[in-house]
Amino acid sequence: MKSMLASLVMVVLTQPALGAEWKLISETEDKEKTVSWYVDMTSIVREEEYLRAFLRTTWSVPQFGPDNTPYQSSTYLNYFDCGSGRIAYTGNAYYRAMEPAGKPLHQETENPVEKLKFQRVKPGSAGEARMKFVCKFHSKNFLTQRSMTSPAG
Repeated sequence: MKSMLASLVMVVLTQPALGAEWKLISETEDKEKTVSWYVDMTSIVREEEYLRAFLRTTWSVPQFGPDNTPYQSSTYLNYFDCGSGRIAYTGNAYYRAMEPAGKPLHQETENPVEKLKFQRVKPGSAGEARMKFVCKFHSKNFLTQRSMTSPAG
């Protein structure tokens, strides 16, 4: 029973809120396809020394998974180490349509932050655009912090 509950909690935690507020961060165009990156503004929070946010990538043309299943969007959880310019992601979910609705075609488990591989972002990359956008909220005091303690009562 505990493992079933833990699995359910992981699924809920890796999905953006139903009321996601997707904001376009950057977009690239070429003759073949347009790739767009979004952040859910309601998901930006502090967690330990990192900022955490749900992101979404969409493609104007279908992409294909290892089993040849077409998809046009993915959502994932990013952790940002704003001080060192490093980023890590986990909990990817892939959707057939450009909007992440319904059951994902494929979903990866969210790993705890201590098991993530942080990588330095490359100048001019989509990762740098995500980092610059989210890290500008680093010193804002409206951010919340996920807490494991309950309020005193």
